[in-house]
Amino acid sequence: MSKYNFEFDYSQVKHYKLYNFVKVVFRPLVKALFKMEFKGLENIPKDRSNYIVAINHTSAFDPILVACPKELPPLHFMAKIELFSNPFLAWFMTHMYGFPVRRGKGDTSAIDYGEKLINEGHIMAICPEGRRIKDKDGVPQRAKSGVAIIAKATGADILPVAIYCDGKIKAGKKVIISYGKMIPNESLGMNKDDISTTDIKNAANMVMDNIVSLWEAEKEIG
Repeated sequence: MSKYNFEFDYSQVKHYKLYNFVKVVFRPLVKALFKMEFKGLENIPKDRSNYIVAINHTSAFDPILVACPKELPPLHFMAKIELFSNPFLAWFMTHMYGFPVRRGKGDTSAIDYGEKLINEGHIMAICPEGRRIKDKDGVPQRAKSGVAIIAKATGADILPVAIYCDGKIKAGKKVIISYGKMIPNESLGMNKDDISTTDIKNAANMVMDNIVSLWEAEKEIG
């Protein structure tokens, strides 16, 4: 047992009914609470689910906001293990397809599980920045290597998604979710045997650049 009194089963991908129930019941509430606007829904694939959704990290609500459209199948999202310290929250997040990652601990369990998700035909959601950005303007920051490592291991394409809000996200404010065009795995420059650290960083930065472009487009509109 870990110090968080919680052990996630990384050995298999389980299926829960709670996710779809919560999505159907609470989606109208979430959309009204945050004055949601969705753009680029035509970029969400209609006939596949083995890809990665990459999101800029603005708040704890990010996976919920991005998953709202009915066009998106369930998102399995990576979350810091500290959020699993409370037994009820750990149960809820697990049944909402969240899985823990130990940041900066050299633990590859979450990366391996992400690969399992993609290989079994699920969608994995990840915030390339690795942690929530506390910049009051929500400006996206530099990406960590995780998104590129998983993309390399699985051959998965990546759907970039930008969350934009004028200031801090909170009830009553308008939040725009912009879904970009799918990034083909082969365009990441990692389809070779000898991959360097620089190659991985460049691939992660390419993903983040796509997210930033979507975010800046909304900022310009204002």
